[in-house]
Amino acid sequence: MDDETYVRRRRWSMEEKRAVVTEALSSGNVIATAKRHGIQAQQIYRWRERLDERQSPTAFLPVSIAPDSVPLSPTPVLDQGSKDHSPAAMLDRPPRVEIVLSVGRRVIAEGGVDIDVLLRLARGLEALR
Repeated sequence: MDDETYVRRRRWSMEEKRAVVTEALSSGNVIATAKRHGIQAQQIYRWRERLDERQSPTAFLPVSIAPDSVPLSPTPVLDQGSKDHSPAAMLDRPPRVEIVLSVGRRVIAEGGVDIDVLLRLARGLEALR
């Protein structure tokens, strides 16, 4: 034990972590950046993930819930207001997701939809039986 040296763990502030991650991304060489700062490359990847999680805002989507008395149709229904059902016209429309829950409710989300958020919402509504 006399020959062993113990190195105390370094504590990095959020500003230091952000600076190292930015340096690694701008240089394109994570390994060289990690060596320059005396850390493992995996540490930079972890910091980048955590910084991304903190910076990404929570998204709220417009959702409408139909009453229980709405008849359920087994086939998808196209928007009757639009005359053009060509593939090119379909690509111009914002994406739409419609989920029919077992309790008879419908969840309709339009635009960019985060599938995890939509699944949590559907599970929560199912639990409201």
